[in-house]
Amino acid sequence: MSQPSVDTGQSGYFVPLAAMPGWTQAMQQASRAHRLGQVFQAMGFYHEALGLARDQLEVGRTDSEDACLAALVSSSLCLSGLQLELGCRSQAAAAIADAHTTLVRLILGQPGASAWRKAAVWHSRDTHDALVNHWQAHGPDPVIERALRAGCLVMNAAAGPVH
Repeated sequence: MSQPSVDTGQSGYFVPLAAMPGWTQAMQQASRAHRLGQVFQAMGFYHEALGLARDQLEVGRTDSEDACLAALVSSSLCLSGLQLELGCRSQAAAAIADAHTTLVRLILGQPGASAWRKAAVWHSRDTHDALVNHWQAHGPDPVIERALRAGCLVMNAAAGPVH
């Protein structure tokens, strides 16, 4: 049974993750601060949540690969949204691009049937969409372009050389 999503303010929503209670708590605190207009406090909590997701990724937690990557992507997208609200377009782009390239590295580095690779492919759809939407809304950005190219190269690697 899925849990209801939580409104983070103008940045969007996140879904609490039972497999990651510390991350969920940090995201709830970030959301509350964000809604109250406490942007620097919200930024700190979003960074904390992102750090918790990255910690789980580095440990290679094998009981909830999907939850770990969902947390990584959700934290990154919420952080990016807040950075956009503050007028920090480059930082917002970098947050999305960093999440996307992390997923791309997982796709490249994991065997085809691994749960990490499957989860990375699934969640890279969200980061790809966010990259394209950022580009459309705010114009070209070299960080976005590099992340999109990295994703395209990964998806085309199985098909053989492009040229």
